[in-house]
Amino acid sequence: MTEEIKKAIEEKIKELEWRNNIRSLEMIEWLKELMAKVPEEKKEEPKKEVKVEIPETPKKKISFSKKK
Repeated sequence: MTEEIKKAIEEKIKELEWRNNIRSLEMIEWLKELMAKVPEEKKEEPKKEVKVEIPETPKKKISFSKKK
């Protein structure tokens, strides 16, 4: 989405560069400031999942002996 916004701003800057008046120069500067504020899209790295299988050990039965 941010790439679309940046492209639209760049197109508007190119359009305004053809005009030669003070207002269009002010608009160009304002649009350049906006482009600086638009956050960069970060490419997310694919998440890596590691599955580890732990072998189950047989549980020892706990037995209590009665004292005499």
